[in-house]
Amino acid sequence: MSAGQKLRKALVLCVDQAYVPFALFLVSQIDRLSPGRDFDICLVSDAQLNLPPAFDDLRLRLIGPVDDPAYLALENSNLPRSTYLRLWMPYLLAQDYDRLVYLDADMFAECGDWSALFEVDLRGKALAAVRDVQQWRKPDRKVFEFAAAGRDSKRYFNAGLMVIDPAVFVAQDLRDRCLALGQAQPELARHHDQSLLNLVLDGAWAELSPVWNWQWPLKQPLFTDWAAPNLVHFIGHLKPWNDGRGLYPARFQKAYARFMGRHFPDGPQIVTPESSLLRSGPRSLRMALQFLAFRPALLRYLDRFSDPLATV
Repeated sequence: MSAGQKLRKALVLCVDQAYVPFALFLVSQIDRLSPGRDFDICLVSDAQLNLPPAFDDLRLRLIGPVDDPAYLALENSNLPRSTYLRLWMPYLLAQDYDRLVYLDADMFAECGDWSALFEVDLRGKALAAVRDVQQWRKPDRKVFEFAAAGRDSKRYFNAGLMVIDPAVFVAQDLRDRCLALGQAQPELARHHDQSLLNLVLDGAWAELSPVWNWQWPLKQPLFTDWAAPNLVHFIGHLKPWNDGRGLYPARFQKAYARFMGRHFPDGPQIVTPESSLLRSGPRSLRMALQFLAFRPALLRYLDRFSDPLATV
């Protein structure tokens, strides 16, 4: 890229100060995987973020604090309010970028062509994403939101990764439509904006291979190495950094421990498991049996995508 050329695509995370260390862990991984990076990296927040000087070389853009009264009025549940910033992010960045890739901070980048991810075919839709794990084995499963809304079953995406055309997102008025739905039927917003976006889009989104949002399945972790995902997503409350039961592979916990020890010695403390999954014979046996039982359905799911950058 020539000097002074403006980048038209950005990787974006929406975080509060508590999640800054994990966001920096993830973007540092992606920066290393993307030599000659041709995209910006933006952190959007509702607070004034404080970043250590050691990360100056990442050339991060800090967006915010977001203080829109409509945002500040939102109530959070088991998720932090900052997840709702995903609805504001395309509006904040539409003037500067033609494509956005949004990521949750509780992810671990393994590999992948990150520059190419911005160019996937959105099929005229506002965004591309990966199905939520609850529909991987049973694509027709009716998730809570559609059932509670009295609608037919539709495909349902996990909002931890989204490739977004911000111009289309804004033109379709998705933020305000989501907010209106959440205000009219707050019981539907089980997963905050993820629930609302799925209901508003009603299945009208482009579907990406799960290798871009491999939602770590504690029920069938053996399948992960076979799938060779580009991005592992630690869904749920249990994360590698608070896993005292040894359910995650030790390599995750060790990677976070090294990073936090180096850059945030007074920050998040990484829990050391008392034992590992491998030391539990019954649990290991159940894991192997579940792998064999789930394997055919998961292979059918993966086979729907001709390559990691294909959309359906």
